[in-house]
Amino acid sequence: MAVVNFDILFNYICLFTTNFWQLETDLYQYTVYKPAGGDALVKSRRQDIYFIFWSHALYAAVDTFLIDTTWVSKMTWKNNTDATQTFTHTYTTDFRITKGNEVDTGYSVAQAYKAISVTIEGQEKTFDTTEKQTIAVTLSVSPRSRLIFYQKRYRFKESMFFILDAWNRDWNVSVSEGSNLARKECEVEIVSEDFATLMDELDGTKVGTMNVKNVNPIQGVDITRRREECPEQCRKKLGEMRVR
Repeated sequence: MAVVNFDILFNYICLFTTNFWQLETDLYQYTVYKPAGGDALVKSRRQDIYFIFWSHALYAAVDTFLIDTTWVSKMTWKNNTDATQTFTHTYTTDFRITKGNEVDTGYSVAQAYKAISVTIEGQEKTFDTTEKQTIAVTLSVSPRSRLIFYQKRYRFKESMFFILDAWNRDWNVSVSEGSNLARKECEVEIVSEDFATLMDELDGTKVGTMNVKNVNPIQGVDITRRREECPEQCRKKLGEMRVR
């Protein structure tokens, strides 16, 4: 039986307690879960890159997709005695850009994720902080049993194009050579505070599916400006971000 506690303030978990979130979902059978229907669009936003007063501004029009979640096995305890064993376990959260680090030169990707939430099987998950944290939980292992500690990792993709606010209107920004929209992607992993304790190992041979709430994609404008016609600061910043 799995026990999950997303409120780390309690810092306590009991093997024979099941909460409402677990009853409503079946996300404790496989190691990896992917959104039903493919990558789920969970957030659309216009992200500030820079602003020059009385001149122009550059934005990233960003669609954020949830790619998958993974239960990562962190520790296993065996209790071979006839008494319940209780102990404290510490684990660490993390945030990292795994692909397209250069996007971080345009805006703080980590800061942006503080405003992102996902709704999985009707339950909303927010990421209050993307800073590395160490968390302590108290765990109990029943007599003659074992406990496996899993921590949940979320994987996201940021897909973006760029909007220039200049000459009293918005413009899509083109690729460096041609008239198509300039685009950029990066991928992010969040090792979250979410955890589960199980008596049996999860199945890593198959991939499960989950229902994730989708939002509408961000829209561009009706006109595109060629890169060479954009302000120098715009061209320089996109170059730093390695936008082709």
